[in-house]
Amino acid sequence: MLLKVIVGVVALSALITGGYFVVREDGARELSKVFTDTLASGDYLAALGVAGKLKENGQGSPELDAAVSGAARLLVAEDIYKQAAKAAEEGRFVDVRALLSGSEAVNNPSFKSYTEAQALLDEANAQAAGAAHKTAVAISNLEKKAKAEQGKRQELEQNKKKLEGTLSEKEKSLSQSKAETAAAKEKALQSQKEAEAKQAALLAEQARAKELMLQVEKESKQKFFTELRTYRDMAQKGREQLDNAVVEISAKRDVTSLIYVSQGKILFEEARPKTVELRNARTPPLYQGQVDDLLRAIEQFAEASKQLRNAVAYIDDSNSPDFTSGLTKGKAALANAISYLSNVTSLIASNP
Repeated sequence: MLLKVIVGVVALSALITGGYFVVREDGARELSKVFTDTLASGDYLAALGVAGKLKENGQGSPELDAAVSGAARLLVAEDIYKQAAKAAEEGRFVDVRALLSGSEAVNNPSFKSYTEAQALLDEANAQAAGAAHKTAVAISNLEKKAKAEQGKRQELEQNKKKLEGTLSEKEKSLSQSKAETAAAKEKALQSQKEAEAKQAALLAEQARAKELMLQVEKESKQKFFTELRTYRDMAQKGREQLDNAVVEISAKRDVTSLIYVSQGKILFEEARPKTVELRNARTPPLYQGQVDDLLRAIEQFAEASKQLRNAVAYIDDSNSPDFTSGLTKGKAALANAISYLSNVTSLIASNP
C-alpha cells in the first residue's frame, strides 16, 4: 500500500499543474534545492513528489534518477522499519530479524531511523541468541540426567547379582534364607518402582526437549515464510506498477508510463538479491522450487520493464514495429511472471 502511495504521488506531480510548490522562472533550481532539503530531512514521500515536478520541467538526469531510486529505497526501508517496530512491540522478534536483516534500514546510514533500526535488530538477535542458549542448556541437562540414570540402573543390576549370590550362600538356613529372600524381593521391588518412576521422569524431560526442538523448527519456518512473503509482496507491488504502465502506454502518456516502469524496476532490483540470498542460505529443501519460481517471476518482471521502456521510446508512432514489439514482448513477459508468482502466493496461502 505504501509503494502505491509513492507512485501515486510521483505520477500526480507529473500530471497535475501546480501542487505543493509555486515556482518562479528559476523554479527548476528552487525545486532542486527543495528536493535535496526534503530528502535530507527524511520526508522521502515528499521528495519523490518534488522529483516528479523536476522531471516534468525537463530537469531529468542520471543523477536525479539515482537520487529518486535512493529515496524510493529509503521509503521502503521506512515502511519495513515500522513493521519491525510493531512486531517488536508484540514480541515477534523472529519477524523483526526477518524484516530488518539486509534492509536499507540497517545498511544505509543516511536512513533517518538508522540508529533505531540497528538497535531493534540487535535486540532481536539478542532474543534469538537467548532462546538458543536456553535450549542448549536444557538438552545438556537432559543428557546428564540420562547418564546418571543409566549409572544407577547398572548399579542396581550389580547389587541384584550380589544379592543373588548372597542368597545362594545362605541356603543352608532355610528359615533365614526365606526371610532374607522376602526382604530382598521387597527391596528389589521398591528399587524397581523407584527406577520406573525415574525413567518416567526422564521420558517426560525428553518429551519436553523434543517440544523445544519443534518450537525452534517452527520459528525457523516462520522466519522463512516472513521473508518469502516480504519479497513476494515487493514483486507484487512492482507488478502493479507495470500494469499501470501498460495502461498509460495504451493512453499515449509517456511521462507517467516511464515513472511506473521505473518504480517497478526499483522494486525488482531490491527484491532479487534478497531472494537469491534467502534461496541460498535459509530455504528448506521442501520449498526451494517455489523460491525458484519467485526468482523466475522477478526476472520476467525485469524483462517486462525493459520491453515496456522500449515501447515508450516509440509511443508517438503506435504503428511502429518497434512500439508494437516492445509492448507485445512486455505483456508476454508480464504474463509469464504472474504465472510464476501465483505458485509462490499459493504456497504462502497454505502456510498462514
